[in-house]
Amino acid sequence: MIRAAIGAALIWLALALPPRAQDLPEWQHTSINDFAGLLGGEDTRLLDQALIALHDETGIEGTVVTLPDRARHGGRDGLEPFATPLFNDWGVGDARRNDGFMVLVLRDDREARIELGAGYPATADVIAQEIMDEAILPRFRSDRMSEGLRDGTLAVIDRIARPTAEGRPLQAPSRRLVDQILPLAMLGAFGFILVRIGRDILARIRHAHRPCPVCGGRGLTEEVEPLSATDAAGKPVPRQSVWTRCPRCGWSRHSIRDTPAARSRSRRGGFGGGRSSGGGASGRW
Repeated sequence: MIRAAIGAALIWLALALPPRAQDLPEWQHTSINDFAGLLGGEDTRLLDQALIALHDETGIEGTVVTLPDRARHGGRDGLEPFATPLFNDWGVGDARRNDGFMVLVLRDDREARIELGAGYPATADVIAQEIMDEAILPRFRSDRMSEGLRDGTLAVIDRIARPTAEGRPLQAPSRRLVDQILPLAMLGAFGFILVRIGRDILARIRHAHRPCPVCGGRGLTEEVEPLSATDAAGKPVPRQSVWTRCPRCGWSRHSIRDTPAARSRSRRGGFGGGRSSGGGASGRW
């Protein structure tokens, strides 16, 4: 338990550091991207219909991704530090609710991950682990990859996504699993706070070291305020009003920029600009 707790803490702290360069894959479809060829034709059709129906009926985005391995995409630091940036780079889920999910399988690494959006409660992580342990991994170990992906994804839809969309409480998993996972979930919540603080500090440090274009002095400050704007289709696009000032010579500059979620959505399209803070469940077979 201590080793697991330390490992979870290291993952959370790693997310607070500037990310290493990764050649993340580009999505082709918002529902299924079976790059490793693990799904059979009938299961592909069934999951595609289930994920499209989920989005049409509830607004929740879910996606299934299979890859041969993560090393070719720069993912050499572990499964979770690869899955979360991939989720956030694609922007899975609604940008306000952050209720998307990703079922990720790395064939040659023999790793699987259910990555959940930041809007899900800690209970969802526990349920995701139960789905991983009972629906996905046993089938993978029996070389029934397509079946495991199908059953695991449908379980995430039925036990996590739809109850959340309908405002129903998530079905409590077994007591034994709660006892195993809850301490790590609490550690994860604490780690998320540290991540947010760490990212803010790092951003301020990086900005403070930028030189003033007039006097060359360092220590620039930023004042950020939210703005309301719409895109060409009339949909709201979160934007920010930014004043950059030099405390030495008084130089200032005003600019308007998209929020990170809006930049992700405009860059990628298709997905809703959601993000994950590292919640979910992992497994190996």
